[in-house]
Amino acid sequence: MINDTFQRPNLLAGRRLHPRTPSPPLTVSPWQDAKEQVRQATEIVDLVGSYVSLRRQGRNYVAHCPWHDDSRPSLQVNPERQSYKCWVCDIGGDVFSFAMRMEGVDFREALEMLAERAGISLKPRQGSANRNHPFERRNLLRALAWAEEQFHQCLLHSPTAQGARDYLHERGIDETSIERFHLGFSPDSWDWLLGRVTGAGHTPEVLERVGLVIRREQQGGFYDRFRGRLLFPIRDVRSRPIAFGGRQLPPAQEEHGTQHSGTNKSRKAHASAKYINSPEAPLFSKSAQLYALDLAREGITREGGLLVMEGYTDVIMAHQHGIENAVAVLGTALNERHIPLVRRYTDRITLILDGDEAGRRRSMQILDELLALFVEQEIDLQFLALPNGGDPCDVIGTQGSDAFRQCLSQSVDAIEYKIRAVTNGLALANDTHRSAQAVEEILGTLSRVRLRSGSAASPALMREQQVLVRLAREFGLAEEQLRLRLAGLRRDRQRNHPSTRKLSPTTPANGEPYLPSTQQAKGQQAKGLQANTGYRPTLTAWEQELMELLLSEPQRMSALAKLVHVDDMQSETGRNLYALAEKIQQAGDLPSFDRLMLEVDAPELKSLLVHCDEQAQAKNQSDVELRHHDLILELERRQQKAQRQQARAQMKRNQLQPEQEKQLLAQLFADRQKSQNIEPEISDTENETENEAPPTAFGREQENGESRKESQL
Repeated sequence: MINDTFQRPNLLAGRRLHPRTPSPPLTVSPWQDAKEQVRQATEIVDLVGSYVSLRRQGRNYVAHCPWHDDSRPSLQVNPERQSYKCWVCDIGGDVFSFAMRMEGVDFREALEMLAERAGISLKPRQGSANRNHPFERRNLLRALAWAEEQFHQCLLHSPTAQGARDYLHERGIDETSIERFHLGFSPDSWDWLLGRVTGAGHTPEVLERVGLVIRREQQGGFYDRFRGRLLFPIRDVRSRPIAFGGRQLPPAQEEHGTQHSGTNKSRKAHASAKYINSPEAPLFSKSAQLYALDLAREGITREGGLLVMEGYTDVIMAHQHGIENAVAVLGTALNERHIPLVRRYTDRITLILDGDEAGRRRSMQILDELLALFVEQEIDLQFLALPNGGDPCDVIGTQGSDAFRQCLSQSVDAIEYKIRAVTNGLALANDTHRSAQAVEEILGTLSRVRLRSGSAASPALMREQQVLVRLAREFGLAEEQLRLRLAGLRRDRQRNHPSTRKLSPTTPANGEPYLPSTQQAKGQQAKGLQANTGYRPTLTAWEQELMELLLSEPQRMSALAKLVHVDDMQSETGRNLYALAEKIQQAGDLPSFDRLMLEVDAPELKSLLVHCDEQAQAKNQSDVELRHHDLILELERRQQKAQRQQARAQMKRNQLQPEQEKQLLAQLFADRQKSQNIEPEISDTENETENEAPPTAFGREQENGESRKESQL
């Protein structure tokens, strides 16, 4: 039961030190109705689960956090409160702030994305010049989606695409896969796409921005980039096209039904590369994306791991035959920029290598770097080299999915793959020189792995110990000797590379923070309020206790509003949040967690509210009335302290008459005695002083400091 009649005692001077001022302005979102509609239509478990792999844990769900190097699931999703929280990053929020952080967009864009996802139409934003800017992110995405549809319809229906259709048929790719992966074709014409852009509401400059056309250096104008190529749309995890991969058709298909334009010389120059990808662009970075990841997410969860292949057709054939956890790199090797993307869904990766000699060479070139990187990140990296020089598309197409799954069962972890590679055909007992070289090479690979401090039981260290035991047994060497040599190689490596340090998943080798390509246009704004202003919202202990009380029992606001004013807040964040709670209460509503989360847009404020709500839930067995009482007592103590400080300042500046100074000293002395539970002597001023509230847990430390200052005075 809330005691609405609780009154604060009179203060020393009988008035506040400073007159109350109006509540500071706090911008309330102008899209309240739309926000509420979208929030009600968006289930946070579904939203978060569309980016990361969730599993149930009690009443909540957990996942690997996409914003830090998370070896254990530390992201929690609360379906009851419709909130998320990462305890390591100390960030949380609701569906809006999650979308803002994942996509690197501002609140309005997050609202529009979620509205589109929920099938809700929003009114156009008013007064925004950026909204209609041709290079605005949403316009770039629309241009790419338009181009994807143009290419797709061309592949399906145009006579010029007959060669591309024949090639897909020969590769065994059926019509269902063509539709599912939205494959397309670009005729061998300099301006086929450019000729369609005007009526579509886009400009050549926009197409250049997203890599679909190329600017002529001397003559002026533009020309199509993907002339005469079969096109594979590259999509983000939300299935939006962000780039294209283009394959040159084999000569037989190129001659069948394809109309050429331009000179033979220009065609040959263009056709020199078998595959070309879109260039680096605001929405696309090939070293941070994986082909078909949007279609593989459910398969990754179901199979418990990710298969990484080398080609587009490999992935399409795998999905066509029910192997739906397959993706492909985009002309680059797996690298540290892929880790944040991969860790959203799994910590187990199998790298599928073509079985030819080129595939084996590539595997040995990247093995050491991959091994060091993935072992350090505690990701289980497996290798599979297909037999008989085949690639996944051929193996699956000719032998079926069962044969391919049988091959998968023969995959080995990266260290085992390395050992087999360097000892292949080696007679360990007879060829001592080559044996010593093999041991040195294996230890050199192990030395690249930087073990985490304090990780005595980590999988990486346990795996290292297993390898050393095996090497000792197979090469007839002492385990301690191998361990000493490994330690020496690590020291040498550190000495030769003193700047070597552990890189976070979002930090490239140059040390500059990396923002995924979908965030580059927003720059540091992708990180929200903190990145824009350098301000991280914080509350004092007293303010946090106040917010926790409100979140536990929003109906308590009517009582608190009579005793606590926004001026009583010491931090800007506290003033803003309490002013917002007052406005909600004055409008006849309760400042509940859901209502406060709906009112604020800044992701850091949402994160702070989630933190306060979590703390409030943890204290739900406490005596709320006692906490309320202590909160007000601490406020009174703080105000009395402020008045004493003002009185001392007046005395030091000689602003008081002698009689006023005498009365004030007697008053201060009496108040100090009462605060220490000492019966005061009768003052010759004959003024009866009011009892000052004793310090609470919030203020004892400050009170002790105050006592020392007054004793000096």
